[in-house]
Amino acid sequence: MASQHDVMDCYEKIAPLTGRMLALARAGDWAGLVLLEQQFQSCVERLKEIELAAPLEPSQLVRKHDLLSRILADDAEIRDIVTPELAQLSTLLGNMHRQQHLNHAYGQ
Repeated sequence: MASQHDVMDCYEKIAPLTGRMLALARAGDWAGLVLLEQQFQSCVERLKEIELAAPLEPSQLVRKHDLLSRILADDAEIRDIVTPELAQLSTLLGNMHRQQHLNHAYGQ
């Protein structure tokens, strides 16, 4: 069984990670974003594994709510930035795939 501190520690680590991820997404630093995404996933997995021995204190619940609000807001903005980039990449890959088929069919 984990302590309340363990749970809050996870949220305290995740919130700044999403903030840094947002900064990297805004800057178009996709390699850096992927590296932080791995850290983010590790923290989330740890959080999923935690079973609390006792419920969070009221002050911890307020802090958790604040952190979650920040995490979700950052995540939404990251998605807004990344989604068009992924669509553009998908289009590019589709075009490359069609070009390969044409090259194969008609030779080069």
